[in-house]
Amino acid sequence: MIFFLILFQSDSFGQTDSVWNVMILKKGNQPEIKDNMAEFSQTGFYLYRNCFYDLKFRDKTIKTLRLIDIKPDTLIFIGISEKRDTNFSQVSKDTFLIDYKSIENLLLLKDWGAETSKKIKCDDYYFIFHRSVIDNRYASTYANVFSSLESENELVPRLSSYGITYHFEYGGKLYYHSGIKVHTPKYSDEQKTKALNGVMTVLNLLVNKRLDVTIKKN
Repeated sequence: MIFFLILFQSDSFGQTDSVWNVMILKKGNQPEIKDNMAEFSQTGFYLYRNCFYDLKFRDKTIKTLRLIDIKPDTLIFIGISEKRDTNFSQVSKDTFLIDYKSIENLLLLKDWGAETSKKIKCDDYYFIFHRSVIDNRYASTYANVFSSLESENELVPRLSSYGITYHFEYGGKLYYHSGIKVHTPKYSDEQKTKALNGVMTVLNLLVNKRLDVTIKKN
């Protein structure tokens, strides 16, 4: 089924060089493409590359992972870096290829210290993988976190109950940084139309087990 869908989307949209995106949509709802698609919404939101997500898996383990790529049915992550003030450029060497079906809950943190969170039960949501010319990606920014040091820390986006927030990595942990406003990438009207077409094609297949194909006459 996935192989057939890959061929169909490549042929119908002419996007053999495009990327994969994944929308998470509450079952029973119609998808809505908004200006900001990174924040949690029951009418659909996207996972963004270079963004940290807090995940609880079906084996009951909990991990905070940084999304680096998306493939059909598969999310590719790296862990939190062990970087310290002697080497702020160090990146995590651990790569995780995760079947989305292994994720039980998406956790939206409410309190950084107590690590309390809102749990999004993944069984109640569709994971809609589709081709797109839009690379859903959040850019990092940089700031001097430690006043005693000249080096700047990378501030990485993270999805929380407050939307997207900036955090920096230090010693294998994430720390919240509140000093810089998060720049949110927004969809244009044309991008909204293309994204909705891609989503609806896959959603129709998931819900109705049916693929509508338009035949063009010459």
